[in-house]
Amino acid sequence: MVTVRIADARLDAVAERFAAFVAAGEEPGASLSVWRGGRPLLEAWGGHRDAARTAPWTADTLAMTYSVGKPLAALGALLAVRAGQVTLDDPVTTWWPAYGAHGKRATTLRHVLSHTAAVPAFPASVAGADPLDKEALTSALAAAEPIGVPGTVIAEHALTYGHLIDGVLAAAGAPSVREAVAGLGSRLGADLWFGVPDERLADVADLEITTTAWVEPYLERDLPRRALTVPRGRLDPAHTNSADARRASFPADGLFTSASALARFYDDASRSTGVVAGMLGEELWREYLRAQATGEDAFVGGEASWSLGFRVDPGEFGMGGLGGSCAWHSFTDDYSFAYVTRGLGTFDRVDALEPLVNAALGAG
Repeated sequence: MVTVRIADARLDAVAERFAAFVAAGEEPGASLSVWRGGRPLLEAWGGHRDAARTAPWTADTLAMTYSVGKPLAALGALLAVRAGQVTLDDPVTTWWPAYGAHGKRATTLRHVLSHTAAVPAFPASVAGADPLDKEALTSALAAAEPIGVPGTVIAEHALTYGHLIDGVLAAAGAPSVREAVAGLGSRLGADLWFGVPDERLADVADLEITTTAWVEPYLERDLPRRALTVPRGRLDPAHTNSADARRASFPADGLFTSASALARFYDDASRSTGVVAGMLGEELWREYLRAQATGEDAFVGGEASWSLGFRVDPGEFGMGGLGGSCAWHSFTDDYSFAYVTRGLGTFDRVDALEPLVNAALGAG
């Protein structure tokens, strides 16, 4: 069953394709949202939120979205910059002296946020650690050897991103990513959670692997394999579906949200008059969206351009996550799009929907 709320008939084809995914069994459960100018143009959801397929997906259903949450984690750091608690370009050892081990002393928060800190994987020493032992993992990063000179190597920090940010914030006495993002969610009226409150646990969808292709291409290369499998557990639904994992804050890959909440966030973040811009101030807001590092990304396996949190391409900014959840804002066609799924697969679903949205809302 699919529920569709549409305010713009031009998006009928998008809703129909989404409904076809669900009807054909290609999508076990997901939500889809398109926003423009502060209002939703399309809200749709369908399938089931549980592995047994007995509980229908609803407007309140949340799902873990893997790397989709990285821009929100980065925002937590930028709010601390705005508050004067940290800076972008002083060494993070100003606040976190232990992080300077093994030649990392010159690392800045700008390096961390733009995926150039050269610590894209946790050390092998914590392979068997509890993935929810944040203190142990953060300490391991402080002692880690970088893969190159910080600031000169581009490599998406798949699992380490949030622990690096929270390590700096904690050392500086600033609010954590979890606290900062919860505050933003409250202001936007949007479900944006790094750590789901107990009263919302029943709304969380069960992640389910629908094809091994969701992660296989990464596991075939050394750096991505190490980055995704240390510590063990973050690729295993038996772990990520547990109540403990849902309650915990793992800010690199653990954002629990809905498509409606994500599209609302992107719509707001794209506007100089939005809540996000107001919280950051104009200069820092522009830094948030502007490309900071462009080149061959050792994790991605191709060229990537990173802002202070987002992946940026000509005319748009956004972020995708392992399994197929994805969100972006198109400046070219003036819309924000989000897709949140519990079915861990490829981006084929989003790839089929994007041209339909562009055709409906594009300039021509």
